[in-house]
Amino acid sequence: MKKNIIYIVLLALVTSISFSSCEDMLTPDMDRNDEIDAVAADTLYSYWGILKSLQSVAERYVVLGECRGDLVSGTEYVSDSIHAILDFQTSDVATADGACRYLKASDFYHIINSCNAYMAQCDTLRRTGTDRSVMIKEYAQVASIRAWVYLQLLLAYQRVPLIETPVLSTKDIDAVHNAGRFVTIDDFADSPIVQKLEEVANVDYPNYGEYSSLVHSTLCLYPQHLVLGDIYLLRGKQGDKDSYRKAAQHYYSYLNSEWGGVIQTNSMFGLMERNRITDYFELATTSGWPGMFNTTTEVDATQEVVTVIPSSMSKLFGSVQRGIQQLFGFDSETSVRTNAEDTVTTVAVTLYENFKHELGASKAYVNLNRAQDYEAYIGEDNTRTCRVINGAGDARYYMTTNERPDPESDNFETVNFVMKQNMGSGLVAIGLGGGSALVSRMNSIMFPTAYPIIYRKGSIWLRFAEALNGAGFPGYAFAILKSGLCGNDAWVPTLATRYQPDEIRYFGVENGDSTFFASADELKDSYIQRATNEGVVFSEDEATRETEYQTYLTDNGITLGRDTLSYNEWPDESYVPEDLVCDHIGRRETREAQSYPFFTFQTDKGYLRGSGTSYTYAVGGTDREIGSSLSTYELNGDALTTGIHTRGCGRILPNERSTVFNYVDQINKMLAQDGESTLTKKEIYQEANLPKVQKAIAHLILDELALETAFEGNRFFDLVCYSRFCGNPDELAKRVAARSGTMDAALRSRLQNESNWFFKLPTR
Repeated sequence: MKKNIIYIVLLALVTSISFSSCEDMLTPDMDRNDEIDAVAADTLYSYWGILKSLQSVAERYVVLGECRGDLVSGTEYVSDSIHAILDFQTSDVATADGACRYLKASDFYHIINSCNAYMAQCDTLRRTGTDRSVMIKEYAQVASIRAWVYLQLLLAYQRVPLIETPVLSTKDIDAVHNAGRFVTIDDFADSPIVQKLEEVANVDYPNYGEYSSLVHSTLCLYPQHLVLGDIYLLRGKQGDKDSYRKAAQHYYSYLNSEWGGVIQTNSMFGLMERNRITDYFELATTSGWPGMFNTTTEVDATQEVVTVIPSSMSKLFGSVQRGIQQLFGFDSETSVRTNAEDTVTTVAVTLYENFKHELGASKAYVNLNRAQDYEAYIGEDNTRTCRVINGAGDARYYMTTNERPDPESDNFETVNFVMKQNMGSGLVAIGLGGGSALVSRMNSIMFPTAYPIIYRKGSIWLRFAEALNGAGFPGYAFAILKSGLCGNDAWVPTLATRYQPDEIRYFGVENGDSTFFASADELKDSYIQRATNEGVVFSEDEATRETEYQTYLTDNGITLGRDTLSYNEWPDESYVPEDLVCDHIGRRETREAQSYPFFTFQTDKGYLRGSGTSYTYAVGGTDREIGSSLSTYELNGDALTTGIHTRGCGRILPNERSTVFNYVDQINKMLAQDGESTLTKKEIYQEANLPKVQKAIAHLILDELALETAFEGNRFFDLVCYSRFCGNPDELAKRVAARSGTMDAALRSRLQNESNWFFKLPTR
């Protein structure tokens, strides 16, 4: 059977090498790129051909990633092939390899074979006059693309043939066929594919400026450290700190570079607006969060989007991908016009709602968003308070989905539309040739056609948080969600020699037994009340009364005391308790963090230093007021950064103690949802409870991944990583089976067998 699978795959590879023509959408202006050596031009065209071949798997990245998750559901119009994927019908004819456009293993292997051929033939030893290897940057990228494609194969099929040499002839087929090698999720990180990528992990990226499709070439890069981080994160299992530490190191290596950086503060979160007459809160107008997706410019530390698989809006300029738009409810009409005078071609796309679309947001996704607490500061500057805006939910939900009344239904029933994979009115879409004009009938904020987005800062930081949590640092992971993690002293605590005691209690000891009270007054009142109940009458004179009280204690053998409970957890140093920023990061974590380079935030270079625009709290006009963020002078650091959760739930000062999004409450909230007993504040920081705390933080991160990255193609990966971390396949099963709002017992039972998560490779 193994040989049959390999042989079928190999037969499809002999003619699979990809090349790019000079007219292709992923070709730069060769005359304007000094880095391109003329002798290496052919090799470069092969590299661009590999980039183009990725378009063949772009749509299935989203379909297979989301339909096997818990955030989308099929509508009454869902096709058989999509329904089969949603229902994990892995042995059904609808999901047979090649029968469904989204399931064809040979497409992945076509890309892999092209990568193998490129790496076998690329002359990385050729040097320039400055002694720089001509093709080493492209070679590293091809190694990264090859590993990324293998990762997608593993997520689709779990166990796949390993082919690391080019298959160009029947002789090659025989050699690979006889070897019969396979890789799995568990051992892929140890394969030659990943070892080769590790060797070139620190090679810089090529930059050819803007491609002819009007997308910058740096947006088509697959950063080596990010692909490696994903590989080790997926390999991680319950208790496997080594894999999580390797993943954390790779994510950190990218973030702590000129390409990485912190989560930016600029308009990337929702604001709430209150009508003072009705006292009703609603979303204020903002385009910041969805706007950050719409970019075609060079990647840098301030930009959200890192990697895309671009699509053209017209066949004149390359591959056109409309499948995801149509699945989520949008048909499109393209018009192309060329100006006769200057031969500039303009492409216009009009989107039309299709109420009979196949996929929509699941009830589970909707309920998760609505259950979030939106917080804002309300009131004048000197009296403002942190308030929870009841019923508001997560602001990102309103920017990602939309309910629209169907004019053809009997009662104008509302239909759910997912906006995230579609073009926005007035926005330049990636993949255009010449100029662009975009028209839309949708009266809402929407996203560009540059789908899928493979990597962006939000997802990278959340995966970094996953890795830190798995490595034993749940407090640092929570910091990424709450207020950001960067190099300002106010954000990352260091190991201190002194620690702030967390609690002082008062007690009375009688016959060896202690009774504890929160304050000295409560202790005294308790014994005075006891004496009164026993018939003791105390004097009205305060001095005499105190003497009588002490006599009562002595006569009854009661001694009083004060006990300082130090959990030995609080990094104190120069902070007073009210100004302590990272109170969720305890002593054990700060002590152990000194041993790992992924906590070495290099603020001198500025990559992981807080940055962004100041947002000062302001009161609006007579009818409305806005709860907004706070200016930099209120922080100990010199600049702002932000946490992922604040993007949808309001920005709160990191030292705000009244916020509901705090470490202790959120851990116990997740534990309660999982049917676990909750922990006291003291117990949370005890090392014996670390696995329980990690599970709660992993659950919290999984929810945040849903809120931040829904419908982008990542969800199955997220659920697999979470289930492996928990050591329980039911963690994926119960979420997917309950996505409709009710539990599908049959589906849950089927998915409790991990092998049923994946599709079957062809066997004959």
